[in-house]
Amino acid sequence: MGEKVEKVSGSFLSGFVVTGTSVLPRINRRIDSLNTPATVSGANAVYTAAQIARGIILRDTSAGNRTDTLPDASDIKIGIANVYTLPAEGDSIQFEVRNDGNNVLTLAPGSATSLQGDFVIPSGGIRILTAYMVGSSAIVVSVNPYAAPGSVPVQTSNITAASNQTYSAAQLLGGYITRDPAGAPRTDVTATGAQIDTARTSLVVGSYFDVTLKNTAGAANAVTLNGGVGVTLISAIVVAQNETAVLRFIKTGTATYDVVKLG
Repeated sequence: MGEKVEKVSGSFLSGFVVTGTSVLPRINRRIDSLNTPATVSGANAVYTAAQIARGIILRDTSAGNRTDTLPDASDIKIGIANVYTLPAEGDSIQFEVRNDGNNVLTLAPGSATSLQGDFVIPSGGIRILTAYMVGSSAIVVSVNPYAAPGSVPVQTSNITAASNQTYSAAQLLGGYITRDPAGAPRTDVTATGAQIDTARTSLVVGSYFDVTLKNTAGAANAVTLNGGVGVTLISAIVVAQNETAVLRFIKTGTATYDVVKLG
């Protein structure tokens, strides 16, 4: 018995050869850079199976923030069938959505389609998505965690108040906070888990986003960070003068997050 790999129409088929018979349990279409991308502009849009089958969707958000809807499960199944002829549970199609405008793009599920991962795409951002058949009429679309960032793009918040502060969900999700403690050590607090959930409804259990916290103090005054309600710090977080900490917020449940200091 040996492994058999074939390439058919921009797809890779893999299985095992048993006494001369090829067993192909699953077919996964890959993104094909030779395909002509589908382009979408204007108001909120509903993507088609044909656009997904192109492999790349270029979305122009220059005119404002957009919320686009992925095809219904039945249409995604048609897109898979166009490539594989006989789609079955476990088959998938992979495609890429690029935000080519200056505003935020949010992707919403179509009928009988569920989403797993972060579907808020910042200006210039990319999400590589895989749509899986999980039954005869249901589709799950997941974000490739290794191909897309876990957080929104960097948007700096400069905090210089001469008192302890509570960081808002928007400041945390912006990704970069500079903190001048203004002459004394400070003990700041994160937004609550519920506030983060409200600000970023696309996060699911296991999703994460990173926040960089930089202490810009002019003297030896540290910034200590505590967690708001529902936010648990895995270890103490103290950022000294001129130091920077990278904090990962990991969603562990409804309105609950663990925070790990990465550096």
